Amino acid sequence: MRRVALLAILPLSAAQALGAAAPTVESYRLAANRHEVGGVDVRAFTGRRAVGGPDLPLPGAAIVLVPFSDSFVTELERIKGQSRESLRTYRAAALELRRREEAYERAVWEAGAADLVLSGLVGPDGRASFGEMAAGPWLLWARHQVWNPVAAKRPKRQEKELFALAPRLVGFWAVRYWMIPVTVRAGAVAAVELTDRDVWFSGVIEETMRQDTAP
Repeated sequence: MRRVALLAILPLSAAQALGAAAPTVESYRLAANRHEVGGVDVRAFTGRRAVGGPDLPLPGAAIVLVPFSDSFVTELERIKGQSRESLRTYRAAALELRRREEAYERAVWEAGAADLVLSGLVGPDGRASFGEMAAGPWLLWARHQVWNPVAAKRPKRQEKELFALAPRLVGFWAVRYWMIPVTVRAGAVAAVELTDRDVWFSGVIEETMRQDTAP
């Protein structure tokens, strides 16, 4: 099997500025050096619409596997918990979760362990596979989003000239996240299922447009 090359831990920069915890990669390095590698197979689908009917795949869902971190999971759980406090925190939560996940990915890269950030998309058959993974605890983070346009009345020219108009909502992404700890064992493939029944968080990411520049 291909040997997973890992570099020494490097200081954090941009990722640390966003509060991403420094990952611990030494155990993965040791496992890779001992050729203790395995894999993960993901199946993503929604429940069948009729009794006896087939499950419906979720093609296009984004999958990321990163080294497991208690502090990273705690941070994500904190944001999820705060989303219940108000409409404002709920509307901000999905984007904040995505930013934190991306910051942790950068932290792993900046720690000299780019090989420990594995990503892919679920195919038309609802499946995604990852191999040559160092044995140890991993965290699977998945995202599926659907675009929903919003029809809104455009401001009149006079309104744009007289008032400082707030950005106009043009649509939003309905986002579903899954967060699942996965243990990779040497010579084995872990099977993970993502369904609409075990979504970890559902939220929205809004897209707006400046009204003073809209035609």
